[in-house]
Amino acid sequence: MHSLLDARQQWTLAAGAILLEANRLEFATGYDIDMLEGKREGITEMLDRAWSIRDEESFQRQVESFRENRGHGADFDQDRALLSVMNYQEQENYIRGIIDEKRSAQFKIIQVYDSRLNTAGVSAWDWGRAISITRMAMQIGYMAEDAAWAFMHEMAQRIQRAYSSWAEFALAYIIGRQYWSEEFNEDEALAHFELIEPLLERTDSPWNLVRWEEDGTALAFDLEREE
Repeated sequence: MHSLLDARQQWTLAAGAILLEANRLEFATGYDIDMLEGKREGITEMLDRAWSIRDEESFQRQVESFRENRGHGADFDQDRALLSVMNYQEQENYIRGIIDEKRSAQFKIIQVYDSRLNTAGVSAWDWGRAISITRMAMQIGYMAEDAAWAFMHEMAQRIQRAYSSWAEFALAYIIGRQYWSEEFNEDEALAHFELIEPLLERTDSPWNLVRWEEDGTALAFDLEREE
């Protein structure tokens, strides 16, 4: 664990670990982008290409989108609510009647995984990535450090309240990722799982170094947003 980060910061970064480690950053360094040669340039390009984030203003718009839950989690919840009033055969008929193959795949994902999700659905996908990109954007200079940590803590608080373990959080995250990908097949499902498998199994994984609840007590996140 990074010795300069307190327990709250370590927990918060662990919640952003999936995307951070997919970008080959390391928890032991606090996911410091400057520990790898050329990584700063690569992260800057990725934020622009994947998120249209290229300055403080564009990043702030993304922060507000996350804060207001304008992500895939909200879309998933709407689709989930629609299927919830149907029995299995009605769901099958509805999904078969969808002409758009990508939308059909999204509804199939909901049908298959619904029973494995709690009421928070796949919000883990949005909130986890919010922490990831904020950690990277902060280091690029798109947000002041204090404000960035306050926002990341806010997202971490939502995660800890909504899920009961790293495993439950991870499952919701990768189901959200599969919903976002708009593809439903075995190969895709395996590819999503491979993102979280090392984090669940490695002894040096942040999820095995940082307990979901320290000594059975939730971390003392403030109930009100930090300014």
